[in-house]
Parts: sequence; structure tokens; C-alpha cells
Amino acid sequence: MITWIKINQRAWLMSYLATKKSDVAYDSLLRLLRRFCQRYVFCQQRQTKNKLKQALLTKVHDEFARDFHREYQSYENDCVFNVDETGMYYNLPPTYIWAVRGGNAKISTGEKHSMRMTAVLTARADGQKLPLLLITKGVPEYPGRALKATSSLRFLVAITTQCRRMRGWMW
Repeated sequence: MITWIKINQRAWLMSYLATKKSDVAYDSLLRLLRRFCQRYVFCQQRQTKNKLKQALLTKVHDEFARDFHREYQSYENDCVFNVDETGMYYNLPPTYIWAVRGGNAKISTGEKHSMRMTAVLTARADGQKLPLLLITKGVPEYPGRALKATSSLRFLVAITTQCRRMRGWMW
């Protein structure tokens, strides 16, 4: 941003720096720009280069869309699915605990690791959303019962479907 200001707004920059003491002028400008970025939700990012030109990417996208629609035009909208999965953690142990200085900071009972679950969201091309599918690792203790029902999971289990897999459970 400072480079852009130096090139495009040189007169404003000189007048701004003239109003400040010489030893703090540049720091004042940096503080002004940081506040501007926070106010308008800019974030600092590393520069990257596209490996391919945008025109080429657009061409590839258009070719894929044309080929996809030509190949799958015989399918009805209720037979085309868009599936997205996302992982989440639950029962997270605390990162820090309170302990007496010089005392023992070990926990006596409880889990040291969090549990991981994958949520699969599916929608059909006609706009209908399918039930949420939750996938966890492991085999439950009792058939038909997935987890020890904690208050947060009772709701999820109630609204989802359930089927059994060999090395995991899907609700």
C-alpha cells in the first residue's frame, strides 16, 4: 500500500509527512494504514503467481462444462448429486489448564485426544438437500447405537440416517 501511495498519491504523502515529527512520521503512516486495513477488513497475504493464465483456465473450464453436459445430458436432475465432505473435531480437550506453579499439571482422568467426525453434505441438481451423513472411526459397543449419547450428539443422531460399515459408523 505504501508503494501505491508513493507512486499515485505523492502530494498527499508529502503533506501528511510534513504534519508529523520526522522521527515518527513513517510509523504514524504505518499505523494509519494498519487501522485502515482493520476497518475495511483487508488482510496480509503472500504474493503468489498463477501457474496458468486466466484465459487458459477459463478455456479449460468451458471445455469441461461442455463435455460434462454432453456426456451426462441423459441423466435427470434428481440423479445428479453434488457431495461435499468436511472434517470436524468434538470433545476437544483443553489446550491449557490451571495448575499451581511448581505443581503437577497432569490430568488424572479424561481424554487426551479429541474425536474426529466427517460430515457429508449432499444436494441433488434439482435443489433437494439430502440428510446429513456423519462418519466416525471405530465400531460401536452396541449394534444400533453409535456413540454414548452426549447432549451435542443426540440431536445429530436424531436427524440423520444410520448404516453400518466394517471399520466405521455412518449416521
